[in-house]
Amino acid sequence: MVFGVVAIVLAVFMSAASASPSEDEDDENSYESTYMMSSNNKDDTEISSAYKAKSILQIRDVKSDLTGAQKKLSTNLLQLLDSSYLLQGQDRGTLVMQMTQLQQFRQASSVSSTHDGSVAGDMVYVYVYLVPPAETRTIEPYVWEVTNRDEENHLAVAWVEVKDLETLASQEEVRTIRTVMPPICEIGSVTTEGDAIHRTYDVRTTHSESGSGVKVGIISDGVDHLTDAQSSGDLPAGVTVLSNTQGGDEGTAMLEIVHDMVPDAGLYFHDCGANVVAFNDAIDVLVNAGCDVVCDDIGWGCEPFFEDGIIASHLTSVLASNDIVYVSSAGNAGNKHYQGDYYPLPSSTQHDFSRGGTTGYYLYLQMQAGGSVSTVLQWNDQFGSSGNDYELYLYNVDTSTIVASSTATQDGDDNPLEFFGYTVPGGTPTANYAIVVDKYSGVEKTLEVFIYRGTGCSIYANNIDPVDSIFGHAAVPDVIAAGAIDASDPGNDDIEPFSSQGPVTITYPSPVSRSKPDLCGVDGVAVTGAGGFPTPFFGTSAAAPHIAAIAAQMWGACPSKTGDEIRDALYDTAIDRGSAGYDTVYGYGMADALAAFNALDCGSDPPNIISFTPPSPVYDNAGSSRTFGIVVNQAVDVNWYINGTHVQTDTDVTEASYTNTNAKVGVWNVSAVASNADGTAMQTWVWDVTQGGTTTVSFDPLKSTTSIGSTTTVNLTLDSAPAGLSGCNLTVSLSDPSIAEILSVSFPTWATVHSNSALPADSVWMKAADLQDAVKSGDTNIQLGTLTIRGDAGGTCDIVVTVTKMDDDPGNSINPSTVSGTIEVTSVIPLPGQSNPPTDPDSDGVYEDLNGNGNIDFDDVVQYFTHMEWIEANEPITCFDFNGNGNIDFDDIVKLFDEV
Repeated sequence: MVFGVVAIVLAVFMSAASASPSEDEDDENSYESTYMMSSNNKDDTEISSAYKAKSILQIRDVKSDLTGAQKKLSTNLLQLLDSSYLLQGQDRGTLVMQMTQLQQFRQASSVSSTHDGSVAGDMVYVYVYLVPPAETRTIEPYVWEVTNRDEENHLAVAWVEVKDLETLASQEEVRTIRTVMPPICEIGSVTTEGDAIHRTYDVRTTHSESGSGVKVGIISDGVDHLTDAQSSGDLPAGVTVLSNTQGGDEGTAMLEIVHDMVPDAGLYFHDCGANVVAFNDAIDVLVNAGCDVVCDDIGWGCEPFFEDGIIASHLTSVLASNDIVYVSSAGNAGNKHYQGDYYPLPSSTQHDFSRGGTTGYYLYLQMQAGGSVSTVLQWNDQFGSSGNDYELYLYNVDTSTIVASSTATQDGDDNPLEFFGYTVPGGTPTANYAIVVDKYSGVEKTLEVFIYRGTGCSIYANNIDPVDSIFGHAAVPDVIAAGAIDASDPGNDDIEPFSSQGPVTITYPSPVSRSKPDLCGVDGVAVTGAGGFPTPFFGTSAAAPHIAAIAAQMWGACPSKTGDEIRDALYDTAIDRGSAGYDTVYGYGMADALAAFNALDCGSDPPNIISFTPPSPVYDNAGSSRTFGIVVNQAVDVNWYINGTHVQTDTDVTEASYTNTNAKVGVWNVSAVASNADGTAMQTWVWDVTQGGTTTVSFDPLKSTTSIGSTTTVNLTLDSAPAGLSGCNLTVSLSDPSIAEILSVSFPTWATVHSNSALPADSVWMKAADLQDAVKSGDTNIQLGTLTIRGDAGGTCDIVVTVTKMDDDPGNSINPSTVSGTIEVTSVIPLPGQSNPPTDPDSDGVYEDLNGNGNIDFDDVVQYFTHMEWIEANEPITCFDFNGNGNIDFDDIVKLFDEV
């Protein structure tokens, strides 16, 4: 859904006997007011409930007779396939009309012929969820067109002919098929009032900071009339439009807000796409285009409420690997939302939304002819694993009929999701409706309902609750979720009634309550109205680009800061609203650009060397090659010195290194001096170069292999001790801490006393002394220690040893050369039909335990023989290459059998 506010219902008051809310359709940017629906006749309510229960039981009877393939289809697809599944009084033409409005249906006449001359019949737009490890190509023979693929999540988005739906659902690789719910649009020369309220104007005019050097990317519905805003001077000529296929002008309005506040920022736009996979692609395209700040006002109503879905998980990964600021509208569901534990009506399986109260059993609407509503129900089961079956209905209170339903089957491997879209047929009298939830089977769960209304629909306040109404990618911890405060509100201190509130309840993979929203921006601001877009612009859709513009202004002023630092500065300096400190209505408060600018102190921070390598002191043998390096938090010039003599200059860099390829005997001071207009920072190493000898410290084995979550052991050895060994002090480090971690260190028996630094860590120092003269003169292959290392992520990293001090028995220094080792961490996955990934029980780098049961047995040989081609296509070859020839072949099976 696009989180703006346009279609607004005025004062509504209703009783059971007479209900006639008024709606001023000409004033589409007024505020929505919700009023309580009351019942003056308890008996009438009970009679309606009895009739409703009878209808639900009739639908249940139909559901119990569904085939396995039919159970995989969402309710509207079943009704489209067979009219016998339609509700009483419903016809296929009305269903087709409703699905067409939601962009879920194409009639045969609207579909072009293929290249071979064949013509498609009626088609539906669907998500096809596959059973892992099935690939999306498996459905290609049964669909007309695959528009998007997500192989990681085993999901395809496709147009499918209605006549082929049941055949597609009967394939064993297919788990669930449901229609694609598009973003639901509620949408909310000229300068936004937010420029003054958020004080970007003050920063721009006083400090000349206007977003120069920063790129801002907007994701929304469209920029169809972008050129109109450019012609009026409200947008620059250089807006980069990467995709504009969905249609609309909310993107134009959002770009105008950003440009008003940071006129020198680069502007980019990408539409939201027609499905969740396309939305993820939009994020990637903007990030790959170099956008520093990305802002969207898009919500996907069927993404999980109680866990991170496809978009949230993808965005979490994007933020972890890219230095960006991401802003999303918190949502406009504050007055369209319910959440609560299942509470049955007396002698019924229907849910009492009032939980025994006096506000009515259900959620209530009033709709007129042509009015529309979409409703989504979820409960706190894990997606893909739900065996508790709840159902969702829309009940016409005035005619005592069920007019819409969603009764998909949840029997253990399904999503805890029901949804419907409904449009009142033309000529239908204005009526009151109730949203009903019924428990078909299973245990009591926490239920959550969102109501997305179109024009001609009003929502009564009965049982509506704004708490916990933020979900999806806006709930990602590092995303700035923006709530809305009206720009015309005196003092700007009252949250908009529709602005979604926190906290966010997450159940999977483990229960947690996330603090949301994060900041508030203003809405109800002036835009040009290009393309007929409503002005003033209301909704969290308007609030979000204000926050994005402030982030861009701060980053333009402080380019050396990280995205996390910019985001935290906005939080720390926001003007507190609501309860003292952070709260789940206003977040940290109203964003304040001037306060953030002053707190960042962008113009006077001296450079800071944030890391350097290697650790000091450094020990080498004569003739060695040694590289020294630094990383600085801002652009600097770096001058290198050895004992005060200048040897090298690096200009305008944030990383610099100096390499000496022929170390001379002596003790040297190597210095890196980093400087710019704001100051100077220096790092100095003590470099001790000795004549050295022929001894070497190395790892055994030099190359080790393990998998993610598994461990391997590596020995550290000294090849010879011509005059014995009295003790040593050395450091072992991993070059990439993200790939592996040192868990433990053990010492050999000669190390009578020993110690090491705290573990686990990516670097450990080890100190040992030979008090009993166990290591004799002339000994070889002396073990110095054994390290246990765990793989954390796929990839390869070096294991580097630095000898700080090593002495022989007479007390002379030993200066051995060192040889680095490597750790390769592979990403093995379960074989088809297995629950656990293969393991390496003997830690020799190959994975003999193919079925993952912890043992090496004959079944592992059978698994290898059965899935040899799959292993070659999906697993790291080195992990299953038992004969070491670089291939997966039958001799590997023979070698494994010999080992068994």
